[in-house]
Amino acid sequence: MLLVAVGIGGWYWNRQNTLDEAAVTRFYDIATEHVLNGQGKELCAMLTKDFTRTGINSTSQGRIQENADKQETCDKYDKMFDGMAHTGGMMSANYQINIEHIEIGKDKRSAEVKLATNVSMAIGPIGKVAETRDKSVETLVIRNGKVMLQKSEGTAITRTIGDRF
Repeated sequence: MLLVAVGIGGWYWNRQNTLDEAAVTRFYDIATEHVLNGQGKELCAMLTKDFTRTGINSTSQGRIQENADKQETCDKYDKMFDGMAHTGGMMSANYQINIEHIEIGKDKRSAEVKLATNVSMAIGPIGKVAETRDKSVETLVIRNGKVMLQKSEGTAITRTIGDRF
């Protein structure tokens, strides 16, 4: 009887600490909800302590190398959502994510995800004021049963109101 209990417990523990495509898709669905609801703290909680973001953002002012750790990323979330809140509800965001490919690691504890995102910001009667299109490769890991984002590398193009959309 003890062996059966240990076997079931081991199966349950292993199941709760492995990744599959459904868990990856769920992670991005939850992240999208947080973005659309302006929940920066919840987004930040989805990042590992050692999270890093690297990439190049092309703007009308040129190409900008971007590097950020977890704290810098969380600060960006706070700044973005605070800015939206200060518009008195006149600013809205459209956030779309397209998962292009998921590769689950051999140990099923990590996944490499290729995705494309599109974020646009609009202000009431003015309309679209900014848009960013991003192609990224991200690394998700599972820690203590929770899927988290550990690393993001990508390229983006950002256009603002003065640029052509």
